[in-house]
Amino acid sequence: MTSDAILLFDFDGTVCLGDAPAYDYARRVAAALDADDGRAFLVAHDAFCKGRPTTASTFDAFDPYNAVRRLAGEYGVDDEVRQAAYLAARAGMADGAFELSAPEGLRELLWDLPRGVQTVLVTNAPFDGLESLLAHIKLDGLFDRVIGDADKPDGLGAILDGLLEGREPSSLLSIGDIPRNDLVPAADRGCATAYIDHFGRPWPRADASGNSMGELYGFVHRWVADRTA
Repeated sequence: MTSDAILLFDFDGTVCLGDAPAYDYARRVAAALDADDGRAFLVAHDAFCKGRPTTASTFDAFDPYNAVRRLAGEYGVDDEVRQAAYLAARAGMADGAFELSAPEGLRELLWDLPRGVQTVLVTNAPFDGLESLLAHIKLDGLFDRVIGDADKPDGLGAILDGLLEGREPSSLLSIGDIPRNDLVPAADRGCATAYIDHFGRPWPRADASGNSMGELYGFVHRWVADRTA
């Protein structure tokens, strides 16, 4: 697809909001532990989600899903058990079992983009079920490409290189809430980055930062306008 500009979006915590699936994931993992450890596991996960991490393993976790993964390692949960719990929570998401939403105003932003702007969704979540998830949060049909199972951050480099083939790096803006996964590979290539800082952890390389997607809309509009004028 020929385009003047590319907007690349992360999924969880960026275009899809709601911690219920991560709590379900945590409960499934905790069920593999004895009662006392299971309770402690869930208390630690809940504390992280509320912005008050209480364990070394969750202090710098990337997001509620990563917090489960780190706690599972701390408590010695077999990785196959943890992965099965993750996939079960993801299946619940695809089936509409949880309260999820898109950021307010995102649908309108995507709908009103000028011709010449390509929108790409890139996520580590399984590709299977993404279309139904996008329909659930009313963003179906608004992305030109949807890429799941992306293996970020390692896999994002090849995706970026493919999108940028024959283009200037400055023609791409990557938007996400985990710098390591969503933004570093883009910034390293000279692309623009917009960072959603949910946990008050500034990332100085970002071209724009905000506590929510809504706080970035002004920057996105200006960036798009500069490249499509």
